[in-house]
Amino acid sequence: MAGTPAGMVVVRAAGLRVRGGTVTAAGDAVPQAGELAVFCRPVVTAPVLARRDGGMLADAWLPDLVRLGELERHLGDGVIEAIVDAELGKGRLRPRERRRLMSYPLVIRLMIATGLMPEASCREALARLAGLLADVPFALEWHVPTGKVITGWRLLIPADVMEGIFWHAAGPLISGDEPSAVLLAGMMVLAADGMLVNLADTAANRAMFGSTGTADDSAPFPQLRVVALTARAGRAMLGAILGSSSTGEQTLLKRLVKRRPALFAGRVICFDRNFPGYDLIMAILDAGGHVIARMKEGISLDCEDGPARGWLPDGSRMSWLNAPSRRKEDRLPVRVTEHNAILPSGDGTEEVSQTCTVITTRWSASETTFGEDKTTITGAGNRTSGPVLRSGSPRLVIQEAWAWLTATQLVRACAAAALRSEHAAARALRRNDAAPVTADEESFTAVLRHTIRSMTSTQITASSSLDAIAAAADAAARAALHTLNVPGRQRHSKRGQKARPNFPHATATKTTVTGKPQVTVFAPGFY
Repeated sequence: MAGTPAGMVVVRAAGLRVRGGTVTAAGDAVPQAGELAVFCRPVVTAPVLARRDGGMLADAWLPDLVRLGELERHLGDGVIEAIVDAELGKGRLRPRERRRLMSYPLVIRLMIATGLMPEASCREALARLAGLLADVPFALEWHVPTGKVITGWRLLIPADVMEGIFWHAAGPLISGDEPSAVLLAGMMVLAADGMLVNLADTAANRAMFGSTGTADDSAPFPQLRVVALTARAGRAMLGAILGSSSTGEQTLLKRLVKRRPALFAGRVICFDRNFPGYDLIMAILDAGGHVIARMKEGISLDCEDGPARGWLPDGSRMSWLNAPSRRKEDRLPVRVTEHNAILPSGDGTEEVSQTCTVITTRWSASETTFGEDKTTITGAGNRTSGPVLRSGSPRLVIQEAWAWLTATQLVRACAAAALRSEHAAARALRRNDAAPVTADEESFTAVLRHTIRSMTSTQITASSSLDAIAAAADAAARAALHTLNVPGRQRHSKRGQKARPNFPHATATKTTVTGKPQVTVFAPGFY
């Protein structure tokens, strides 16, 4: 944004005044050389509400101001609010008539943040997310709510709302002309693979998702199966689909192709030996994509008829995959190549040679992506080790899973942005060959820690300009003219007396922020 960056503001120490427990700056004199000055960082822009004792309060609501730090920069400010507004318009979310400790956007941001903090409870994650905003004296007092309150708010948000936010964040992070790009015949190279994620061991989760490894479902944890489409460049996640542990990876991937064919169009999809199948490959071809796949042992890939037997000059050969109809005209032509891989033996004393057969319909990054994702939930909940999603009900499991995938995708977006920064360019210049920094050289853990630190200063003004801060004062004043009723008494502040049932009441009027009178009931003696 144009203007002077608002990362730091300098004011004269002599111009500071303390009134009612808050500090204000008076005067507009510029600090002189050698003069004592205070260096401070903007936290929030809001209208001032002056108290009788001279103290200053921010006439704003903390849940409106919380942001995801660096993650919000790449998701887009206002995206979450726009999705919530759309769901309110559809009637899928119930309008909230009073300002409370939580809001729909705040719950969504909390779920994304929690997916990166396995060691933190929801309350602790919310405290980190509120960050410096929790120190601001707001007119509407705020504190971290209980875990029960947070769970209650989570239940109000349909899981597919969180899925919608994931699809907004999903997509390539490295363009085809960047140094980290991985292309084949001019097409982006993707990988499709699946993973199992442990869940909280509850009866509801076992009934919905099941488990693997035992015939009687006696495995230690129920499991969620995730099949994802990831880019080799930057390990970006372009799409994903969720299912029970008993649903096969091929089945889930075929569903993803059917639902979102544009993900596969004009791209090369790589996958391991558990995936190749006639129906799946045909679905990808029909979507406009191509396939490179490792084949299982025992699958027949016959040579073509004729003297050449389908052999090509580069050592590969032409073959086919039989169709379920068994008709010759329905066979799928493929190109086959074989190579030997030298693998270390279990005890490390000798090497074992293994022949790998690869087919392609035209002439890998999933494991790394999944491994990085799982580090963010290792030790979560009641687990002391290993990755696990902590929600106890299937509905919240799906919600949490989409939030987790969204969070890790946004972390990688931060990493991709760092490759285009001045620091990355300077690092390249210091190299003997001036080679640019690539995505493979970035540490996911380092970027993850940076993004979590950025949440503690979760505010929109820190990334804005000073000009924008000045303009925000006018915008905040206009934003206050909404239809939300602000109660004369703070909802969560202490009060000396509660109105008892069947107590005689008297009526009076108060004015809402819209300027329209509203009838309110008071208990005698309360005011």
